[in-house]
Amino acid sequence: MKAFQENLKKILLVAGKKILIVFIALAVIMLVLALTGYKPISVMEGMKRAVTSDIGNTLRWTAPLILCGLAVAIPMSAGVFNMGIDGQLMLGAITSAAIGLSLYGKMPPVSVIILALSCGAIIGLLWALIPAFLRATWGTDEVVTTLLLNYIAVLITDYLVMGPLMGEGATGTTYSTNSLATDLWLTRIIPQSSANIGLFIAIVIAIIVNFVLYSTTLGYEIKVVGTNSIFARYGGIKSKKTIIMTFLISGAIAGLVGGIEVFGVHHRFPGRFNTGLGFDGVVVSLMADNNPLGILFTGTLFGILRNGGMNMERVTEIPRAMVDVVQALIVLTATGRLGFGFLKHRKRRNSSDDSSTKNEERNNSLLAEEVKP
Repeated sequence: MKAFQENLKKILLVAGKKILIVFIALAVIMLVLALTGYKPISVMEGMKRAVTSDIGNTLRWTAPLILCGLAVAIPMSAGVFNMGIDGQLMLGAITSAAIGLSLYGKMPPVSVIILALSCGAIIGLLWALIPAFLRATWGTDEVVTTLLLNYIAVLITDYLVMGPLMGEGATGTTYSTNSLATDLWLTRIIPQSSANIGLFIAIVIAIIVNFVLYSTTLGYEIKVVGTNSIFARYGGIKSKKTIIMTFLISGAIAGLVGGIEVFGVHHRFPGRFNTGLGFDGVVVSLMADNNPLGILFTGTLFGILRNGGMNMERVTEIPRAMVDVVQALIVLTATGRLGFGFLKHRKRRNSSDDSSTKNEERNNSLLAEEVKP
């Protein structure tokens, strides 16, 4: 009972710090609005609308943000970074759309949906395999490769949606595939909104990822590799294999996000529809300290911020870019904390190295004294 209370107290303390960060960022934005002639209260009005009358669209954004946060958290737990979520998402989305358009009428709608989402996840997995293989084989920086692969993925989807998969009536500025049949749309959980069962899928996957990371051998290996890869190697853990596994799981989740966006929100593949969900997923994961259950809360928070910004822009003259500034402040706070942690770790490591060097010099000196004639 005492251990549970201490754990609960720790969780509440961490949550309180995160909420404080958000409120500080909102206060700064309200101050900026006041100095530039806008009404500061408009920020809170937009956020209020996002959790009351427009809760459906908040949940619409919450689902992909949770999933993208999970896709980032898994490899980050192993000490590697998958910055290619956007590219994996785009390829998964267009794959799901192509399967949905080609198989409709040939199979039951439910089977088409399951197959399309599964294939989208597989394509995301295969796309993530490229940087994972390069990192494991030649030590290539995965941040560089995943970022570059994002651009390649966008160009591939541009070619497909403006070529073989171009829909009727599409033009060079509004290019997209044909719309999916209504039988293939994911079930909405709130009428008159885009909130769909993708939210339940996100919650289930978060629970599964939490179980894998904290209750399985694979999760233990992932955390050991992320903490100390040298110790992991001496402990018999295959670091390269573990890193590849985290990338594959991450890519599969990212590809699934694309399929859910197509079948649950857009009902077609609109060219370059992705609005930076992958990079928002990085922030969602960092705010939750890569904890899958924490990502459920931070994903919801950023869903409120995103939809609140849209509402603020819709009902006032304030640009939604102000909400981007809020997110930027949160990112700076989170990354600043990580940066200080890295510097402390580096300082401890240097101190340890200095101590080891001094001990070695002292031992050498004593040895020299012993062998003197």
